[in-house]
Amino acid sequence: MQALWFNGQHEIEVKELRIPKLQPDELLVHVDACGVCGTDFHIYEGNAPAKIPVVLGHEYTGIIIDAGNKFDKLKIGDKIAINPNIHCGYCEFCRKGKINLCSNLKALGVTLNGGMSQFSVVPITQAHLLPNDFPFSKSVFAEPVSCCIHGINQAEIVPGEKVIIIGAGTIGLIMLQLAQLRGASEVIVLDPLQFKRDMATVLKADHVLNPFDENTEEKVLDITSGGANTVIECVGNQAAGESAVKLTVKGGKVVIFGLANSSAVINIYLQSFFHKELTLKSSILNPYTFQSAIDLIVTKKINVEIFNPYPVQLKQDKMENLFHSSENKDIIKFMVTPNN
Repeated sequence: MQALWFNGQHEIEVKELRIPKLQPDELLVHVDACGVCGTDFHIYEGNAPAKIPVVLGHEYTGIIIDAGNKFDKLKIGDKIAINPNIHCGYCEFCRKGKINLCSNLKALGVTLNGGMSQFSVVPITQAHLLPNDFPFSKSVFAEPVSCCIHGINQAEIVPGEKVIIIGAGTIGLIMLQLAQLRGASEVIVLDPLQFKRDMATVLKADHVLNPFDENTEEKVLDITSGGANTVIECVGNQAAGESAVKLTVKGGKVVIFGLANSSAVINIYLQSFFHKELTLKSSILNPYTFQSAIDLIVTKKINVEIFNPYPVQLKQDKMENLFHSSENKDIIKFMVTPNN
């Protein structure tokens, strides 16, 4: 099978790999699509940890074509989405129900071979059934939506709250919709790129602003009468993190969601932070939220059609171009199609 082999920082290779022999609790999946996440670009740049070597890709979907002998509720031919995050079940954090903090966490596409491959071996526990007629181009969003649900849970949005979303990439636009579903009375979205702001407008954000325009901060504070109850940072850089703290009202909450470079920091004026009595949280992975994400996508409560992911063939030149185009200003989401 052809697969994208990550050999270290800036080193990727599409090469032939042997399909492993299935264990009793594993499935063999014909991969139809694999979304490309910001984390994949961070891994490629050496700013996020991953096993070396490994097949990248953790947002993927496909069809079961073979299985081990521990196989009952799913069947050959079923369409599935794959939850890539595998917890051990016995460490201190797992025993407390905090499976996303598992001390022995494994992840398909990060520490185990993932979905940028024609076929993938997947533990049965990680397979979630999809409707047979559900498009793969929508299924790849199950993983990012599941992570966003955990982020929204961390935000603890109360109906009627004013919410700011910093960043209108895939994650920010999902967060926008989840905040609306949670009953936010007003959602403001900040992003420097016009086409992303246009998408936020289509998704009925109440206000959409360019954070780099003059007086944007004053405009936001005026719209929110002093700051938002909740600010969710979906960019992963210093400026966005510091803005999140500034734009929160007294007694408000900040959720840092965006994955930053390993050296990134934010500066907080401690006295201001003290007087505002803010709650500062972060969010990682998707504990117990994957099926909820599928349900929201299938029932169209979350609009993922708007992203219209750009397909990329699993070929050396195409994959090199993909990872060199992380700053592409016209495409919001890439999707590898290994068997195209």
